[in-house]
Amino acid sequence: MNLWESIRTSAAEIRSHKLRSTLTLVGVVLGTTSLVVMVSVIGGAAVAVQKGLSDLGFDGVMFVRAETPRDRIENKKRGYSRGLRTADLRFVEDGRSIIQDAAPVVFSTETALVNGRSLNLNVEGITPAYGAIRNRTVEAGRYIVASDVENLAPVCVIGNTLKLDAFGSEEAIGREVVLRGVRFHVVGVLRKLGSSQVNDDDMDKDNSKVYVPLTTLQKHFFGNDTVNAYVFRVGDVTALKDGQKEAEALLRRGHRGISDFKVENIGEEILRVRREVDKLIDNWTVVLASIAGISLLVGGIGIFSVMQISISERVYEIGLRKSIGATDGAIFGQFLIESVSLSLVGGLIGSLLGFGVTLLAGQAFDDGLAVSPASLVMAAAFAILIGLSAGVYPALRASRLAPVDALRAL
Repeated sequence: MNLWESIRTSAAEIRSHKLRSTLTLVGVVLGTTSLVVMVSVIGGAAVAVQKGLSDLGFDGVMFVRAETPRDRIENKKRGYSRGLRTADLRFVEDGRSIIQDAAPVVFSTETALVNGRSLNLNVEGITPAYGAIRNRTVEAGRYIVASDVENLAPVCVIGNTLKLDAFGSEEAIGREVVLRGVRFHVVGVLRKLGSSQVNDDDMDKDNSKVYVPLTTLQKHFFGNDTVNAYVFRVGDVTALKDGQKEAEALLRRGHRGISDFKVENIGEEILRVRREVDKLIDNWTVVLASIAGISLLVGGIGIFSVMQISISERVYEIGLRKSIGATDGAIFGQFLIESVSLSLVGGLIGSLLGFGVTLLAGQAFDDGLAVSPASLVMAAAFAILIGLSAGVYPALRASRLAPVDALRAL
């Protein structure tokens, strides 16, 4: 008996016992469904969490803020340092090797006039490097560019939440935000930061801020080159500690040896959180995969039982086929194919059901939820493995029946 004939007879046997075959498939269907959904949901959750962490904008990042020197002698000489200023950027740019990007930041809280409404807003003066460091991109218009900083341009980029609150569905590009009598033209709207899985107060605030060129804010609001903070980023997150040492050394050089600042290594904390999230996702994957595996095992036991019953009902058929020349291998192959066919049908139905459940579960994710190709491959592999495991012994038992004994079974 060739392969196609074995498949045909297996399909005929499955169709002739519809109820029994259906009940047998339940375990395999539930197992493959849970496997597809589990892998897709866990994968989607991992992507959503990692995206949320990226939106925080702290990967490889260090913040520098002004602080009173802790050393008593340095504290007495603190007057020799002018504090954090734009001029510090020159010392950093000239001496950096580990630090990849550096950006000074000025911030203020202002009462602004936006679309006829008076709003209390957080305003930040930034450079283009700040967007690269903090992973800040626009969904409409453009970001702050070098020419804006060089020309002290009265332009601004607004957060996504501020755009919706102030302008609603109207176009924000080209509109104005008035700060201390200065009209800032909106040139960009930031993409929304955060997700339903990862969000915090800082991202909510960033979504409602106004970003203007650093020099423009210094000229109109402060009248000098003082900055409130610096943001540094290292290219290699494993070199954060060395980057911190480099930042401290370069800033001390610009501050005449006085440590009137503090470098906060936020990137290290984010790196630790990412590793913990990866470990947690791996643990959940093992747990849910075990649950799916148990369901598939139950399905395999059902297939094994049905195959045993099927052989008992078809002992005479086996004897008759052997008496007219069927080999042990042909008998073995037929019953093994029947077992694998049952599990494959269950796997296919389970995969389709898992696809539907995954799409339904995707409504809880901001970016939806895609069915993982890995889950479909795993479902097919497990279905074949279950069919083979459950069918080997019954098929072997059928192939070893003696023709005379089998014919007497009638």
